[in-house]
Amino acid sequence: MIRHINIKFFLSQWFFLVLMAACGVLCYQIFFPIYYEYVKNAQVLDAYMDIEDLDLAHLDDYSVFVDYEEMGLAFTIADADMNPVYTTRGDSEYAVYRNIEMKRSDFSKSVEIIKRNSRQREVTKLRMILTQDGIDYYIAIKENIHGSAGGEASQRFLIIVFLSIFALGSIVLLIFSGYLTNPIIKLTKVAGQIAERDFSQKASERHGLLGLNVLAENINRISEQFEQSIGQVDETRDCQLRQNMRQERMEKLQKQFIANVSHELKTPLTVISSQAEMIAYVGEEERKAYLASILEEVDKMSSLVSGLLNTTVMEHHMDNMLQKELDMKEVMEYIILKYDGLAKKKKLHMDAFLSEDCMIWGDREYVEQAVNNYMMNAFEHTEIGGSIRVTLRREQGVVRVAVFNTGKQIPTGELMHIWSGFYTRSQKGTNVSSHAGLGLYIVQSVVTMHHGKCGVENLPEGVEFWFAIPAAKVK
Repeated sequence: MIRHINIKFFLSQWFFLVLMAACGVLCYQIFFPIYYEYVKNAQVLDAYMDIEDLDLAHLDDYSVFVDYEEMGLAFTIADADMNPVYTTRGDSEYAVYRNIEMKRSDFSKSVEIIKRNSRQREVTKLRMILTQDGIDYYIAIKENIHGSAGGEASQRFLIIVFLSIFALGSIVLLIFSGYLTNPIIKLTKVAGQIAERDFSQKASERHGLLGLNVLAENINRISEQFEQSIGQVDETRDCQLRQNMRQERMEKLQKQFIANVSHELKTPLTVISSQAEMIAYVGEEERKAYLASILEEVDKMSSLVSGLLNTTVMEHHMDNMLQKELDMKEVMEYIILKYDGLAKKKKLHMDAFLSEDCMIWGDREYVEQAVNNYMMNAFEHTEIGGSIRVTLRREQGVVRVAVFNTGKQIPTGELMHIWSGFYTRSQKGTNVSSHAGLGLYIVQSVVTMHHGKCGVENLPEGVEFWFAIPAAKVK
């Protein structure tokens, strides 16, 4: 292809040079006679005007004639009696006879350039009768083709033609070079964009002059292949990044699980150890009490470990939630119905205020788990005869779920800690159980995975737990 481009470029230059040469020859053939005629006519008129300023009756200065003779003009001047006044040729009488006397009838007093006849070797340009002091002088001015003036005029004309063709050729060559180089510049620009990983531009494949269409096709093919390769690399990198993040999360969960299990089991194990040591030193009745206490602590550890495992498993599965459009009013009605019997058993007053048009995108299983944890926490900390209030409403682009229960408030210093997955309290009677943080931690995890927020507020008569999830856009 490169050889093909070189050959075409060489042929284009060669054709351009031949065209310029042909234009020069054509210009010379057409315009040089016109130019030469114009120059000679001007010289003849200038010569005649200079002759008018001479005193032909007492002519003693011939320098004017010599200067014009060097330009290729010949002069014949005679008086009315055909006596020579000045002639260019040495045989003045013959010159007067040939140029004036034989053609005396062709002379006039009007200044008129005689049109050139190219068939004549000596072309007369002017035949004039000039009157000075009452005497008529016959003046014949003609072109002397044997002089060097024609060659000089030809050289001057060729210089003018050369300069004109050079200027015109430079303009044409500039346009032509732009026509040749613009496709290459565009191809270079596209190649640069490909190097910058910008595949939006494609090279034009219509460059028949230099065969650049093949190069453009190759560049476009490289661009497509490069784009596909980059896309595959980016996809692989993103996939690997997601796997790494998932792996890091799993490792973090494992470490957190081990640390929390160690922390949570430390207290019951200490109690069991101390009570086991005391068994050897007490009586039968006290031994039974210690054994009962040990069994109680074992049950607590079993329940704690089960809760920890459930929390860890749930966190792992929330990474693969299947979200769809949910009607939160229908979800809340289903959950509240399940707790109706428990409310009657504990003699609690339960109210529900559920608004319409509360649609979200979420995983129903996990959303129900979050609401259930709030409900169980409320039932656990509401005394007999107390009240539970469930509200659902849409506000400022989110769907807000709140569960209120009457009872003691949560100390202000603990409001920020209750969401920890393993936060415990020894104080009884507060609105959060010793291991309620597990349930609240699950709520926080579920709401976070749904791009929402959760919180708790101490109200005058009790505590309200809430969460808000972005509402689904209305179609």
